[in-house]
Amino acid sequence: MSIQAISHPSHDRLFTARQVKTMSAKRLWGIWVVAMLISFLVQLLTIDVLPHIQQDEAQITDYGRLALHPESDWSVTWRVADGKPLLLWSYIGPLIAETSFHLFGPSGLGPRIASLIGGLLAASMALGWMLARKIPVYAAFGLSLALLLDPLFLLSQRMARVDSWVIALCLATCWVLHSELKKERNTLFRWQIMVAGGLTAMAALVWPSAVFLYPLIMLELVQLPESEKSGPRKWRNILINGVLFASGALIATGILVLPVLQSIVIIYNDMTTMFSQNIDSTKTLQERFFGVFQYQSWVKMLRAFAKTFSPILPILALLGAIAYRKHGAVVVVCLTAIGIIFSTLIYEFRVLYLVPYFLVLSSGLFLRSSDKPSSLLFKRASKGALILLILWSVGTSLFLRTILGTEGKTVRDREKIYEAANTGIGPGNYNVYLGFTYEFYFAGRTLGWNLYTPYIQYSFDNQGNWIREVNHVPDSKVIDLLNLMDYAIFPRGSVDEKLAYQLAEAGLRYKSTLYLGNEQPVRQRFTTENRDRDVLLWFLQGKESYGSYLIYSRDKPLANTTIPKLN
Repeated sequence: MSIQAISHPSHDRLFTARQVKTMSAKRLWGIWVVAMLISFLVQLLTIDVLPHIQQDEAQITDYGRLALHPESDWSVTWRVADGKPLLLWSYIGPLIAETSFHLFGPSGLGPRIASLIGGLLAASMALGWMLARKIPVYAAFGLSLALLLDPLFLLSQRMARVDSWVIALCLATCWVLHSELKKERNTLFRWQIMVAGGLTAMAALVWPSAVFLYPLIMLELVQLPESEKSGPRKWRNILINGVLFASGALIATGILVLPVLQSIVIIYNDMTTMFSQNIDSTKTLQERFFGVFQYQSWVKMLRAFAKTFSPILPILALLGAIAYRKHGAVVVVCLTAIGIIFSTLIYEFRVLYLVPYFLVLSSGLFLRSSDKPSSLLFKRASKGALILLILWSVGTSLFLRTILGTEGKTVRDREKIYEAANTGIGPGNYNVYLGFTYEFYFAGRTLGWNLYTPYIQYSFDNQGNWIREVNHVPDSKVIDLLNLMDYAIFPRGSVDEKLAYQLAEAGLRYKSTLYLGNEQPVRQRFTTENRDRDVLLWFLQGKESYGSYLIYSRDKPLANTTIPKLN
């Protein structure tokens, strides 16, 4: 009796403490699920029209089609000089887009919805990771919510890019690694390190930009044995963990590469071309190395965040790095990632990969408050900054974009694109040259067209905005390609004297004009006197309308006009 009287209350208290902790965790994740559901449903209200159909979503979806059909003789990433499509080894992300296109129907909304789902997973991984880092619950929840609703992150999803899936996998890796910091080293522990390596490899096969988050993952890997005594044993553990991690990565890579193994040589050559067109080839190795010290690069990066309506998180990250000195290693890997970005190209969807770094650096404001006594003013200022960040994200992503999208429902209706394509050309196995009119991609596939668009190298203006200076080249190869076309579609105002000559040489003549909205030629969208305003509006909502298009055709189409299946 006496033994029970002593031990039983102790057992009850222990059980109650665990139960309370479990209930608190369930309540937190329950609230989180509700927040995600609200965000997802609000995004669905305008996901079809804001922004307009983008080049990225057409190309990424087509990469997925090519992953399934590498022998295809048409593509909207057509290498004109080589007469073949561009193939990628990072096929998993595009395959998600292609699969969702078939699942959600011919409207082309599937890739955007899939990207939104990736965003929900990424923000959830961020919450789990920050809780594992012992960041105060309110701060972890608030920062994760800010990621979920970040205007730049959501713009990437609304454009059906696969960045959200990459970030989700990389943050999942960080969570797996960090959650093991204080656990005993056992078989399960080693398997989880290998799983982390597999997730890291998978992220690269979703999209190549995963490399920008690898410094953060490497930091988590190196910090695994930190709880043990320093000395030779620590370095031995780092080496063992590295071998386990690399083994998991190699095994995953070997398995995941099998579906594209037959095209691996072609893919390797094509990826070389793609990489060369996604870095500034004019820079020397020395200029790339010292790029992080050039203020022009920092100005471009800050502009990228400002014009995409995501300026607050970088500021909080800077303040957090100053306030919490224990994040010195995080600062180092963040600067490493910035250096990699500066050595390639600085643009919006590349600096997006700095957001996870900024999240953990921003958490320093709240870790300092919990680690040691801080002034009441500091605590209030930190919480006020977090509230401001959340309100800004909610206001921009849930309210402003929803209002703009609702107003543009009619002029940016996707059904107009399909009706125009069906009326102007119609269903059939036609070869159709899209003169960078990617908005016809999903309608064209639904109608059974074989679509061709040159894969070209873009450049930038001095403010970091994309510029398409070279279009339909080389001349002789373009004419050879146009000779195989039944139709060609161009934005009104884009057919200059040189292109008109190429079309005439190929036997294509003007057929008709499709009127889908107000005139807004893409090549002139940033050339008005209100340039800064136009840039901001473009990143907020895209084009106001689709404008007008010119159709060229030959007297007698080369292809048949049988009713197609979904292509």
